[in-house]
Amino acid sequence: MSIKDVIVPQMGEGLQEVRLIEKRKQAGDSVVRDEILYTMETDKAILEVESPYSGVLRGWLAEEGDVLPIGAPVARMTVSSVIEDGHAEKAPEAPQTHETGVQIPPRTRAYAKQKGVAADELMRITPSNGSKLMPEDIDAALTSRAANLAEYVDKELTPWHRSLIFRLKRSQQTVVPGVMTRRIDWAPVQRYAGSIRKKGFRPTDFLIFAWCVAQVAKDHPRFRSTLIGEEAAREYAHINLGIAVGKPDGQLTTALIRSADALDFETFINTARQRIAAARGGRDQADETVQLHLTYMGNYGVTDAIPVVVAPAVGVIFIGATYQDNGVTRANLTLTFDHRLIQGIEAAYFMSALVDACEGLVPRDATKEGEED
Repeated sequence: MSIKDVIVPQMGEGLQEVRLIEKRKQAGDSVVRDEILYTMETDKAILEVESPYSGVLRGWLAEEGDVLPIGAPVARMTVSSVIEDGHAEKAPEAPQTHETGVQIPPRTRAYAKQKGVAADELMRITPSNGSKLMPEDIDAALTSRAANLAEYVDKELTPWHRSLIFRLKRSQQTVVPGVMTRRIDWAPVQRYAGSIRKKGFRPTDFLIFAWCVAQVAKDHPRFRSTLIGEEAAREYAHINLGIAVGKPDGQLTTALIRSADALDFETFINTARQRIAAARGGRDQADETVQLHLTYMGNYGVTDAIPVVVAPAVGVIFIGATYQDNGVTRANLTLTFDHRLIQGIEAAYFMSALVDACEGLVPRDATKEGEED
């Protein structure tokens, strides 16, 4: 019996990192070689990864959602020297040896990559025991470097931030973005919000706009879809609407409103508020089913921006701060869409329908609601 680390395999040329999606086994489970152990996401696909050993899973060395470099340890197992079918276990990866004779084990190389230490810099680090470079030697070198560079300090990114970078890089490699902008008369949205006098129920302009987006998506199935590779599109019966939410520390999270178009007005508003509050508290709700994102900068005076589509979503709408234009209160809307699935004319129809829906809002008659303040 021996203890071995299961490392992230190299699954394609040029692949540098992956994201752990799902653990398929738990600590204490028996595992047979070539049995599915976990699922990971690369920049091109979601893959099921088989166990290289037979034995018992001792525990996981990474969490679901973590972004890991190739060669990083992901799990630890107790394995037998010979597996049930009589075949010997795979031999561990041999350590590298550079010109000084110092050995660099695979786990040290993986740790160095995780810490951002380049290969040439790794060769210049002196091991504490004189013959084999260990992860603690990497830490000592980084501490020494920081002490000599008092002008700045290196801070590790949060797991959420690393996951966002991973998704943005994937999007950059796959999405073909198209962009279009429309001006909207924002006054009807404001008047509609101002006409609601129900106690405990005061939706913001933005949430009313979000409601309009969900309703318009009913008649625009492309905006309720995601691409499956480049050969098929998955069209959902309802839209899962993502809303970008800023946290006090400057980080962004996503609030998710599932089947947003199937909710009545009050349920939509209340659900959105609950999900936004959870996101602001640190609970990121983004997943692979979000088809459309909204990002609102009205509170910060930003009137124009070009938002970035984060795959597998097919679109994102930026809503800018209001401004006066010859006595009319306006706002700018910018839609970035994945041109692989949505054509320009389809995006134009969607934007036109959205503007019509917002500008056609009719103020409620507060006297008929029965719950005036």
